Amino acid sequence: MRRWVMACVPIVLAGSLSAQRAPGGAGRARPFARGAAAAAQQQPNPRRQALQRQVREALAKVVRRQLNLNDEQMQSLQRVDRKFEQQRRGLLHDERQARQDLVAAMADSVSPDQARIARQLDALVQAQRKRADLLEAEQKELSTFLTPLQRAKYFAVKERFNRRLQQLAEADSSGRPGGPPPTP
Repeated sequence: MRRWVMACVPIVLAGSLSAQRAPGGAGRARPFARGAAAAAQQQPNPRRQALQRQVREALAKVVRRQLNLNDEQMQSLQRVDRKFEQQRRGLLHDERQARQDLVAAMADSVSPDQARIARQLDALVQAQRKRADLLEAEQKELSTFLTPLQRAKYFAVKERFNRRLQQLAEADSSGRPGGPPPTP
């Protein structure tokens, strides 16, 4: 069972990443879209949604087994994860925007706007502070139904999973193979 789950996760992830490619198949991942293209990109993609659901289910099986969770703990974990995932996405968006704005402010080689650069640096520091606060709040909420060992294992599984997602995304955008499957 474990081998099946571990074999499926990279396949599903690779498929999910491939589903995000631009039509016409130049083999390059789509850049962040703006305007009407962004609205079209936000439309539900049934194939992508199904792949994401499969990945979540595979990860949930691994987490349940490694943390030895009962049904009630698993439901609580999923509820907390959904709650904090939405907040994490918002923070990542804000941080990405601040980085883009900082790059744009620094690009003016004739007379860079020092105040604008300072504001963007402050925004980046604030986003990282919010990320730390979010992690602390998540850990506090998880501590109501998970032991410290379970929380540490959960954090490690998520870190490995996210690292593997990043490797697959990088490999997908460069056309290189993604390497071996993760071992949560």
